[in-house]
Amino acid sequence: MAETISWVPKRLNAAPVVFRGMTGKEVATLTLAGLGVFTPVGIVAALIMGVIAMAPTVAFLGAGLTLFFGGTIMRRLRRGRPTSLMYRQLQFYLACKGFSSAEKLITQTARYSIRRNPILKPDLRRQ
Repeated sequence: MAETISWVPKRLNAAPVVFRGMTGKEVATLTLAGLGVFTPVGIVAALIMGVIAMAPTVAFLGAGLTLFFGGTIMRRLRRGRPTSLMYRQLQFYLACKGFSSAEKLITQTARYSIRRNPILKPDLRRQ
């Protein structure tokens, strides 16, 4: 009879490292961000120089540089921390600024007490 593993290590379910310490989702996000930022720069460069091929060239070159340097920055930010910490920090930042639903996160600071309030405590000696 074959025995089954009662526990599964976390790294078996984790996304594999694809490039410069980033997962596939992070690589795609940085690449799209680089394309989004550098496409207008490429269009302006194409209009100034009069060469239409300059727009995609600058866009893809910028996306590659974003991926290269962004991978280094992300690796430094994530070193020794849980994998979901950066996503939670971004989610918290957006929730504090009002761009995300704040119902999932605690965004207000307050003091809580678990002791009983002496004003509401009934006086048992008078009974």
